Amino acid sequence: MRIELTLQDLIRVALAAAADPMAELAGSLQVLQRRDGGRNAASSAFNRWRYRVWQGLPDSAAVLMWLCRPDAPVPEFLLPAAGRYDLESGLAAVLKTEPLSLKAALRTAPVDHDLPAWAAALADGDTAGLPRLVQAMQDYHDLAVAPGWDVVCAQVDADLGMRTQLLLHGGVDALLTGLRPKVRWAAPVLETDDRILETLPSEGTGLLLVPTYFSVCPALIPPVPGGTPRLHYPCVRQAAHPAGFDRATRRSPGNALADLLGPTRAAALTVLAVGCSTSELAARLGVTPSAVSKHTTVLRRAGLIITHRERNTVLHSLTPLGSALLDS
Repeated sequence: MRIELTLQDLIRVALAAAADPMAELAGSLQVLQRRDGGRNAASSAFNRWRYRVWQGLPDSAAVLMWLCRPDAPVPEFLLPAAGRYDLESGLAAVLKTEPLSLKAALRTAPVDHDLPAWAAALADGDTAGLPRLVQAMQDYHDLAVAPGWDVVCAQVDADLGMRTQLLLHGGVDALLTGLRPKVRWAAPVLETDDRILETLPSEGTGLLLVPTYFSVCPALIPPVPGGTPRLHYPCVRQAAHPAGFDRATRRSPGNALADLLGPTRAAALTVLAVGCSTSELAARLGVTPSAVSKHTTVLRRAGLIITHRERNTVLHSLTPLGSALLDS
């Protein structure tokens, strides 16, 4: 999907203030159903979480998985602006969805003869089943998302901090360019790597960038009339692993990258996917600035990162070799 940003849009580009609970709920349902865990590193990171959630899924989750399919956009009524930072407000907005909006949002939903009658009727604009849908969303959230909400918030906040630095030091162009490779920015067009051949209309209302923990692919969310379109994109996941949803099994990454570089340098390379300063990197890794300087020196000598100074701040970012190693 793509959107052409006008000058009025560009001066209104903004970052979300915090994690979006409705986006995380919908995104987690898509991640739960993905079957490419062995081939897609971003997706496979959720394998342990998937196993735990599948064991406890209630029957009502089948309706949610029908609505939030991994190969299709999330229906717009499930991502209300009212629920941007508050689950309760978001569920209340879903409950108030108008029949015409409901029917329009589900016009491409596949026919599933195994659905309960109240769920199948949603596609016809029948709002009588919305209370059951909202309850199913609450039950699923309590099982799949709520146990690790602090992990979600920490990861999203870290991503927002790094994007803010990009915006401060490089402006909107650097902010949008930093979303690559799955989001491509070639002014005035912003395009996501989601295989959806559609162009969103630009109305000069800007664009809200929303980092999401539970996502593998970016998604452009159309605005309501007079509203702001949103770009949901996968946040840069740092040293914390989705096992953070299960405190008893949480541990440091033990993948091949950590074996090659050491866990701290591997985590540093992940953080530097969007670039940050020495002090920010130290805060993200939980080490001293002097320790960060030693690690970045090793990574720089290996050709994995570059370092430059912006006024009184030393900034680090990945080289193409570092990016390729991180994606391998």
